[in-house]
Parts: sequence; structure tokens; C-alpha cells
Amino acid sequence: MNAIKTSGLDHTYADGTIALSGVDFEADTGEKVAVLGPNGSGKTTLFYHFNGLIRPTGGEIKVFGEDICEKNIDEVRRRVGIVFQYPDSQLFAPTVFEDIAFGPKNLGLAHQDIKERVSYVMQRFDIEGLARKNPANLSEGQKKKAAIAGVVAMEPDVLVLDEPTSGLDAAGVTDTMEILDELNGEGKTIIISTHDSDLAAAWADRVYILNKGKVIRSGHPRHIFADERLVSDAGLKYPVVIQTFREFHARGISKGEVPLSVLDFMDSVGMEVMSIRCAIAGCDISAGDEVCLEMNDGMLVAGKDPSGVAGKAVFGGRKGEDIAVKDVSGDLHALAGSITVIRVPGVMEGGSRAVNLEKVSSIINGQVQKIGAMGTSAKVLMNRTGLKCDFEFDVIQSGILAALRGFNVTIFASGGMADRAIEKVKERKIKFSCFEL
Repeated sequence: MNAIKTSGLDHTYADGTIALSGVDFEADTGEKVAVLGPNGSGKTTLFYHFNGLIRPTGGEIKVFGEDICEKNIDEVRRRVGIVFQYPDSQLFAPTVFEDIAFGPKNLGLAHQDIKERVSYVMQRFDIEGLARKNPANLSEGQKKKAAIAGVVAMEPDVLVLDEPTSGLDAAGVTDTMEILDELNGEGKTIIISTHDSDLAAAWADRVYILNKGKVIRSGHPRHIFADERLVSDAGLKYPVVIQTFREFHARGISKGEVPLSVLDFMDSVGMEVMSIRCAIAGCDISAGDEVCLEMNDGMLVAGKDPSGVAGKAVFGGRKGEDIAVKDVSGDLHALAGSITVIRVPGVMEGGSRAVNLEKVSSIINGQVQKIGAMGTSAKVLMNRTGLKCDFEFDVIQSGILAALRGFNVTIFASGGMADRAIEKVKERKIKFSCFEL
């Protein structure tokens, strides 16, 4: 079912500026949609139509199958929440708590219900310590979290975010997108605008490219970013992994579909290239020696022990030096480590407070070499246990890459994000296990 649908949507401002022209847009229930376009392309104007902040001068817009009108405008704005690009234009109360409470108050909730809802949302976003702070004194990342929390407190079905990652550092971007993934995992439709082609390619189910008020193209990211001229004409930066793939493809090294991740890119590389590998000499080796490859501390080590994956040294080297090994035969996946996915209760299930810390220690038991955490509850749990995360960005991909280098990896994942991690690990046919805390 369409959560939001526009047909031939036009908008002309009072000064005659044509902001939108014949825009056809769809976002299905539970979908993740990214709208890409340069400044002035009409992204913000389009978003303001989604909950009736402005009305079209032509065409139509439907929210869950109904036209927006005076009779249902309050319900539309409850079901479709918008987070503005600049949090300062959305945060206006003296404290963060009061700001988040503003929406629930307008819904007419009882005082105790408002208090419980705001407390729940602040716990979910791990901003309980900001409750009594003035929003003006927060960092940009904290402001973004508070602004999103204020909209989520309204319990919308659709969350629309205008440039949600602008002005954030890498940690802030990761935190923001993980929050959106968690909300999407609960069935909410997420729509964002962005200039970040890498983000859109890796995250979205569907991408719209908007330019000069018109939809230039829409579709699955793989199809959108396969068209180099389209991306260039729209004034957008090409995703790095796809640029790399194109260069490799032009040289006959990569093949197949356009990759959307590093793991996809690895799959595109021809086996004739993969048959030559860099390694560390585990002993003195001469050119032409038959060697066997084993994985040690994330590196391929070439030795004379007749176990592992066979190959032939391209040139010699002393123990500890780097060498190249050709004619690699055998399954390098057999040298991979394993991944354990530990499901941490989501905030609705009690979050990290519901976890027995001794159980976490017994699961880890000194066998884990790399640890990752994804989702608010999982990261809070890491802080409580004192465990150090080796990666918090692109956790699933980073965990899989680490396992392929021979490390045993544990991924702590909040709620439904654990299912997503397990699904991705299964696709890579890596040994895995899972636990629920």
C-alpha cells in the first residue's frame, strides 16, 4: 500500500518561482526512500507537501489513499512526521524534555501518558541526560537526535527527514541512520533527502533523483547508479564503490551487476585476479616454492606446512616479509572466522536494562577477537559492560570483512536489527551462531 503518493504535483511560489513541476512520487508502507538532488532541486518543497505544510498549486497528493483536507489535516500530521534540515528551526522549548513533550501534548494525552511517552523516547535515543538542557546548548548531533525524538514521540507511521546527516561527523551519521533503520524495522516508512550518493546507494530501497523541480528518474539504487550520465546530469557525486567498479570493469577485472557495497564489489572481481594474493612469509621462502596459505591475525601467511590453501610463491622473501602467491587453489572461505550475532532487547522490550551482564560475559568468554554494536540498546550495553567495540560504522559489512580475514566476530544488535545481520551473514555463507539476551 502507498503511504504517500503524488501525481503530477506542481508548486509555484507567490513570487512566481516554479519549485515543483509534474512530480510523480510513491513511498510504500515500510519502504526506505532517498530523494537525491542538488540545492534548489525542490526536495524540501516536496517534503512540505507530505503532511500539508504547504498545498499544491496543481496535481494531487494522497496519504494512505486519502486526499489531504481540513477535515483530516490533524490526523495526517500525526501519521506523517517531518524533521527539518536545521534542528534550530524545530527546537524551541526551554528544555529538551519540554520540546519532545510538545507533540504529545497537542495530541491531548494525559499528563502521565505524556511523561511516559517522552521518557520512553529519550531512553530509546539515549538522550536521557539531556532532558533538562536547553536545546540551544547542544551539539549538532544532539540537536538532530532531539529533533527526531520529538517527531517519533508523536508515533507517526511515516518519518520524513530533510538532510538528516548534514553537519554530522561519522559517528553522528551512523547513530542517525541506525535509529532510522530501527524505526523502519518496526514497519515505519522512512523518507530522506540527501546529497550523499554513497548513503543513498547503500541504504535506500528506492531512489528518486530530483532536479529543477522535476523527477529525472526513480527506481532501485542499482539501476539508478548504473546510469553514469544520469548521475552526472543531475549534478550528483558518483558513489565511490561504483566508481571503483567501473574502473575495474573497463580493465576487464570486474564483471556483473553494479555493486552497492564493498562486499558486492569483491564478488565482482574475476577469479583470475583473486588467484594472486598478497601474504606474509611464515618462513624463508624462495621464488617458485610451493606454499600453503593460512590466516593469522587478519593476514594470509604463507608457509611450508602442508595444510591450508595451496599456491606458488611469485618471488622469495625472508620470514615476516610480504610476498605474492600465485595459482592459489582451494577455498579461502575455509580460512574465514565465524560470526556470532547477539540480539539485545530493543527499548520497547526493556533495552540494556533487561540484560543480565554476567550472561554477556559468559557468551564472550575470551574467545572473541572483534566486537561490533549496532542500535542504541546494543551500544548502551557495551558502555555498561565496558566492552570495547572494534567497529560501530557499517557494522554488518565490517564484521563480515573481518570474518573473511579469519577473525571471530561478535555483533551485538538491537531488536530487529539482529535479524538483518543474520540475513546478511547467511548470504555470505560464513559460519555463524546467534544468541538472545
